[in-house]
Amino acid sequence: MDRKRFLQTGLVATAAAAASLVGIGQAFAAPETEKTGEEGFDEVVDVIVVGSGLAGTVAAVTAAEAGSTTLLLEKMDQLGGTSSVSGLNFACTGSEEQAAEGIEDDPELLYQDMRKVADDYGDPELARIVTSKSVEFYRFLTERGVTFKKFKNGGGHSVKRILWAGGGRFLLDPLYEHAAQNLSDTLEARTRCKVDDLVMRDGKVVGVVARQNYSFDYSAPETDDAENTSGQARRIGARKGVIFATGGYARDKNLLRAESAILAQADSMTNPGATSGAMKMLVSHGAQAVNLSLFRLSYPIPTEDVCWGMLVNPDGQRFVNELGSRNDLGVIILKEMLEHEGKPPLLMYDSKGIELFRDKQRLEMSLAGRNFKNGSMYAFDTIDEMAEHFGYDKQVLADAVARYNEMIDKGVDEDFGKDMTALNGAALKQPPFYGMNLIPNNNYTPGGVRINVSGQVLDENGSPIDGLYAAGEATGGVHGAQRLTACSCPDCGAFGMVCGTEVSAREASEL
Repeated sequence: MDRKRFLQTGLVATAAAAASLVGIGQAFAAPETEKTGEEGFDEVVDVIVVGSGLAGTVAAVTAAEAGSTTLLLEKMDQLGGTSSVSGLNFACTGSEEQAAEGIEDDPELLYQDMRKVADDYGDPELARIVTSKSVEFYRFLTERGVTFKKFKNGGGHSVKRILWAGGGRFLLDPLYEHAAQNLSDTLEARTRCKVDDLVMRDGKVVGVVARQNYSFDYSAPETDDAENTSGQARRIGARKGVIFATGGYARDKNLLRAESAILAQADSMTNPGATSGAMKMLVSHGAQAVNLSLFRLSYPIPTEDVCWGMLVNPDGQRFVNELGSRNDLGVIILKEMLEHEGKPPLLMYDSKGIELFRDKQRLEMSLAGRNFKNGSMYAFDTIDEMAEHFGYDKQVLADAVARYNEMIDKGVDEDFGKDMTALNGAALKQPPFYGMNLIPNNNYTPGGVRINVSGQVLDENGSPIDGLYAAGEATGGVHGAQRLTACSCPDCGAFGMVCGTEVSAREASEL
């Protein structure tokens, strides 16, 4: 595509179209042009970004701002990917919010917090990129219209550093509006455009094969990559490079099942298109995949706040130490659910336990019934009322509560070894009482293609694949065994900026 034609088919014609994500994705269609060059491209741009979540959007905006004609491709019918439905808490060092409260923090402290839960998995240098660029990403967002509504603590963080804008939409929408108003000459976005393959020339990535007018099969997401043939193939050249920001594979039950049947049972709130098709295609071209056996389970409320309550299975029996790590706790819950035909356990608190919550914002969302799927918490005057609401035998649940309170009074958990002295007075004694079903979610997959600190995708020998980059959850090895709370957002931002900068600075190839 020449520059004049790109200007005519830019991101959107007006800022008004940017207000609607569907409008952005469907306000234009790529024109048919004569095939060019020996690869027979239908159109050519400088940079192609695959995936429109936070990492992809940041990469595309960065490349376009550097003057590279950039094409952002999204296989689903709306922009945003899983980022659009994520909370996207942001762990940031050096924010104005920290300065206002006199909090001393630095990238090294955040790095050390991240590595404490990494269990020596992953590449420490990638984690350092995330921490060193968090404040740069903060400025990137705020300078383009993002405002943060909450400043809070988070489990595993040494100091208060977590920002929240209201959810992923509140990060993405200002970036789309910024692009519409300022980058219509260099950035175009297309939905329903699925990338199936790379175009290579002498070992270098010079474009992609994509299907436009592709229609994701919501009725059979697990087989979509293998069986969906919708859309028309189009060959698109990239003079400078291709960036993959296609997210994770939490919806790919077949891949998860191959790792563990337990993982396949976990719920997920990710985009239905979060499958492994793009990753498998990249591997077929020599990309190295890492950390695929790792997993990260999460809950509607922070793992660190589960400990203030008591968990009982559908039989009304306590079955676990509620102070366990997120994955250990989640695996035990999933096994209980497997033994009880998928029925979830009940998590119970008293008023003292609720007072001790570290993340009051997510607690408030649960109590208001706004904490996404399976995230609602209910208040009751008595344990009997809770038993009736959740379908438990009143006497069985009362006996379980009495046993739990008795062990708290003794200071010793004789059943599961919970440190009762660490509960700061939380028990199941002081009404009102609170209850919710606790179902582990698999909303983040740590595995993906391996990259270096420049965002280049590496082959099985550890060498960069020329012209191929990746950012965000499409990559593996950034976080290790566990991703620290609120560190997905700075990861997407850091490597989105890195990839956009690195690719746009490359010398353009003749295509």
